[in-house]
Amino acid sequence: MNKITTTCEIIVMILCMALAPAGASDFSLKVFGNANMDDTIDELDIEYVQGIIEGTNEETELADANYDGEVNGDDISQIELIIRGEEKKLTIMDSADRIVTIDKPVETVASLNAMFYVARALNAEDKIVGIPAYVLDDFFAAYPSSLFPELQDMAIVGGVWTDPYYETIIDLDPDVLIMFHYKLWEGVSPDEMQETLEPVGIKVIGLDFTKVDTFYEEVATLGYILDTEERADDYINFFQSWTDRVDDVVDDLDPEEKKTVYFEGGDKYSSYGGPSSVAGMVRAAGGNHIYDDISLDSFEVDPEDLAERNPDVIFTGTWTGRRGYLLTNTSEFEDIREELMNRPELSWVTAVENGDVYVIGGHVWVGFTRIIGPVFLAKCLYPDKFEDLEPHDYLKEYMEDWLRIPYQGVYLYPYPPE
Repeated sequence: MNKITTTCEIIVMILCMALAPAGASDFSLKVFGNANMDDTIDELDIEYVQGIIEGTNEETELADANYDGEVNGDDISQIELIIRGEEKKLTIMDSADRIVTIDKPVETVASLNAMFYVARALNAEDKIVGIPAYVLDDFFAAYPSSLFPELQDMAIVGGVWTDPYYETIIDLDPDVLIMFHYKLWEGVSPDEMQETLEPVGIKVIGLDFTKVDTFYEEVATLGYILDTEERADDYINFFQSWTDRVDDVVDDLDPEEKKTVYFEGGDKYSSYGGPSSVAGMVRAAGGNHIYDDISLDSFEVDPEDLAERNPDVIFTGTWTGRRGYLLTNTSEFEDIREELMNRPELSWVTAVENGDVYVIGGHVWVGFTRIIGPVFLAKCLYPDKFEDLEPHDYLKEYMEDWLRIPYQGVYLYPYPPE
């Protein structure tokens, strides 16, 4: 590579950063050493750090690869080690914007969320030594545990939500503990957890894997933590091969074309505000979420207010049948839809009048598979624009090729949308 080519590449890279901060893949890898703030750590980061040292590039947030407070040749050495997979320490920024330095390699991980399924997709499930109870719980679990033999004797490190079993975690002595980046219900925050586990040397990392907006960067970060970067990249590319098809269409929608959406959770008149993961999923599908103006993550809806907002399309989510996986027919979904369609207070709402009311299984709107949701939602919102898009093929490919389990179940009713 000659100097002219290198200079041109750097100029283009800087322009791309200015125009699209999330990088070429619409996200920025939050690992120190990602000096050019794109989606990976590679030779371009070495070139960028060299430019910082020479005074031709602006210093970026993640350029200090060894996190010692200054950018110099030692950071180039650290980046080279990361590229070769030989780094002894790795510093990341988690989803709570906490800076965490871990020892490498990471051999054992305990989890207080459903990252087990992501680790399995990355072929790293053998590193998981502890899981929360809800991964096995009859109601909350996504799949029967019999599909995953490695779960049968797995230690339980937390309750149905995130109340941790400290003694079990300490006895397991994992290299890292991964949990939600926020307090879930009456649980603890990553900072509080770290304060408890710091004396025994267990590092705590906040990664969710439940939000459309941050899913890719979290998977990429996990890939660097578990030394499965290439597999993580392939996993991200799989999802993007589907979601990009939605983005290509919804990005061209005029504002007046976008349909308004009400999304009801598992309980009657339970919905979600603008900051929620569900609202992000609706927006990613090209819909206007009618409660974006509500700052709460979830809340109880006033039926009169809902009717006044008059959504074009209604989705009602259900957890039934292990999020749909165990269902063999649509009868339960039909009953749920009929109940909503027959609510007198919603009789004149556009979605009800036009029959644009859909029941959607948990695998499409809950937790770690929420990244699949926008494809299902977009198919319902704009069926004429997505005639060749089959979201069930997307879910089937995910289950069979990545989780390595049989595809079955019911996930959307009525289908196909008209």
